[in-house]
Amino acid sequence: MTAVPVTSPAPAAIAIRDLRFRWRADLPPVLVIDALDIQPGERIFIEGPSGSGKTTLLGLLSGVLPVSDGALTVLDQPLNRLSAVERDHFRADHVGYVFQMFNLIPYLSMLDNVTLPCRFSRRRRARALARGGSLNAEAVRLLAHLDLDDPGLRARPVTELSVGQQQRVAAARALIGAPEILIADEPTSALDADRRAGFVELLFRECREAGLTLVFVSHDASLEGLFDRTLRLAELNRAAA
Repeated sequence: MTAVPVTSPAPAAIAIRDLRFRWRADLPPVLVIDALDIQPGERIFIEGPSGSGKTTLLGLLSGVLPVSDGALTVLDQPLNRLSAVERDHFRADHVGYVFQMFNLIPYLSMLDNVTLPCRFSRRRRARALARGGSLNAEAVRLLAHLDLDDPGLRARPVTELSVGQQQRVAAARALIGAPEILIADEPTSALDADRRAGFVELLFRECREAGLTLVFVSHDASLEGLFDRTLRLAELNRAAA
């Protein structure tokens, strides 16, 4: 009889065990999560009221904030064991971030804003070049996928774009170079209801094509049904109880 090889399950994209975060050693923790696993390619919707720890959790997942106690593993890297510089390098290579206020560079063009992460990460630069042939070509492809393919806009400063256009530029910037983790912090808060679902579907399409894991934070419960799973942070974070 031929032995059937045993395959181990793929490691979680994000794994949390006994996580505690406090702003100072003499203060109580503001985030307490006993266990959480997010699988590669999952699209996770995180819901919670103000003060439930959403922004703090995103800061930890991206390596901006250090773990006070416990274990946080992202893409097999124990972030709780990395130095601040090592976390910065990890974030540049592996994490795309869509900020709530977009954080675009006002004096740069649309294309220069999108390609900016490739200046800080050789890994993402190489992946963008492999996919698009040039950084600008890959930026144009992403913008077109996000319904922003007007050639007349590409050289204009982002300050001349509408809020919806700026939002899609921010998403393209986070996606360039196919980082394995995409974090979106209230990215639809500036859009009207008719445009929110459309933007999320565009984001999903690019995440599917690149195989990204999406962690999406929003107050908008109407978007919840579009995602694979919802995490209610007010329930998950025992410090908020």
